[in-house]
Amino acid sequence: MESDEELMAAIARGEEHALAVLIERHAGGLLGFLLRVSRDRDDAEDLLQDTWMRVARGARSFDPARRVRPWLYGIAANLARDAFRRRAVRARAGRESRSEATPQALFRPIERIDMRERLLRLPDRLREVLVLRFYEGFDEAEMADALGIPRGTVKSRLHAAIGALRRDWETT
Repeated sequence: MESDEELMAAIARGEEHALAVLIERHAGGLLGFLLRVSRDRDDAEDLLQDTWMRVARGARSFDPARRVRPWLYGIAANLARDAFRRRAVRARAGRESRSEATPQALFRPIERIDMRERLLRLPDRLREVLVLRFYEGFDEAEMADALGIPRGTVKSRLHAAIGALRRDWETT
């Protein structure tokens, strides 16, 4: 069985079967990650397709000294971040034209509050580290590699994310 790194070398040589094997290995995990950081399945599936397109196009420039899995998740995280920024700009523009929410929309029973909603309220940089750590099982070094940040930053973001979730829980 070929390693992910060997598959990337084969993809760079134009061997299409290698991309199919890599997709088979990692599509489920990447989709799960994207579902957890995005707001709906359609967005996650679109982001997954964009991730694989970037992988195929970037295979020749892939650094064989890197591990493939964090590189894949880094691509997916960057694409998701960009999509959320675009969505936030559109949402701000839409809010300016809408009236205020009704009081009933502001209050929800506690049983309807779930972790997905809490994660989505976090800033992207905090949500990413929580999802990579607790849902995808990445260690600090893998998260640092995937997100392109130092390990110390991973630790501080993880600490901040857990604190933000704790505060969110206490206020609801």
